Amino acid sequence: MWQSVVSELSKTWHGVERASYVWYPKIDYSKCTGCGLCLLTCGNDVFRWSDQKGLPVVANPGSCVMGCTTCAKLCPEDAISFPDDPKHFLKQVIIKEKVFLTVKKELKDRLDKHPDHRVSAEDVEAWKKAEAGERSARRG
Repeated sequence: MWQSVVSELSKTWHGVERASYVWYPKIDYSKCTGCGLCLLTCGNDVFRWSDQKGLPVVANPGSCVMGCTTCAKLCPEDAISFPDDPKHFLKQVIIKEKVFLTVKKELKDRLDKHPDHRVSAEDVEAWKKAEAGERSARRG
């Protein structure tokens, strides 16, 4: 059943067959107030709105990006959950599937295609100084 709901766009996650792992949000309707923030912030079309219930529903679970928990982090009522310990779950997938070999290749390909994604050490230092200045201005 799960394999049939994985969307075409998210069939793999860094080389991992997405259908091999169940990863999508679950809504606790005893906590959900129907604010709709989950639907509005999900960029992958996982949620739909039920006019009948006046609440969001997980309509496209296979579109959820593995590792993404944005909806749960932003939910003001803590009504959205993922596996008990998402970090542990993902670490196990990363180790089992040897994801870093694929990630290294994906990173190289991206940097070759988009050289502007690289920064110099000078840029990093300038950002650190600007950030420190902003922090001290807020305190002062």
